[in-house]
Amino acid sequence: MAAEPAAPTISRRGLLAFVGAGSAAILITGAGQSVGGPLRRLAVLAPRGGDQGGGAEFPINKTARNAGVTPAMTGADYRLVLAAGGRELQLTRDDLLALSQRTETLPIACVEGWTATRGWTGVPLAALAAMAGVPPGELLVESLQPRGVLNQATLSRDQVADERSLLALTVEGEPLSLDHGYPARIIVPALPGVHCTKWVAALRFAA
Repeated sequence: MAAEPAAPTISRRGLLAFVGAGSAAILITGAGQSVGGPLRRLAVLAPRGGDQGGGAEFPINKTARNAGVTPAMTGADYRLVLAAGGRELQLTRDDLLALSQRTETLPIACVEGWTATRGWTGVPLAALAAMAGVPPGELLVESLQPRGVLNQATLSRDQVADERSLLALTVEGEPLSLDHGYPARIIVPALPGVHCTKWVAALRFAA
């Protein structure tokens, strides 16, 4: 009776080479999550979606398309509703750009594990509260996003009063892209990215 062929063996050197190649692949595919730039295209485990471009490039977990936000919703007819105590103002994006602007370098920290620190420019939330005729207080932020549990967020009085908290209009000197929240998004220190509402439609301050 013929003997069965011996099972193939892997030498110690071959095993080390195999493990090393696997480790390198993991390193490359993960590096783009924190490094960004060209390596980001290799990061198969990273959040996917469009990028802001230029020096403002950073991850996107939810695109405008996935959120149901269209360019028509953010175009010439866009108005930000600023409300408090039964009063409402409507502001165009040009109106917002004409207000006194502040720039802050703040991170977006995603619950999925990545962080991106960028320079944001916009109108302080405290200044918008004053414009609405109230002191900084609890704020309900509503998004143009038509559905989903993250189409609104509530900010505390302390968050609104923080001079670094912005209704951001640009990032790294460039207008926000649609995927990053154009025409305006919330940026608040130490607030998880999922609560930094994009595509802001209304700011409703507690009177």
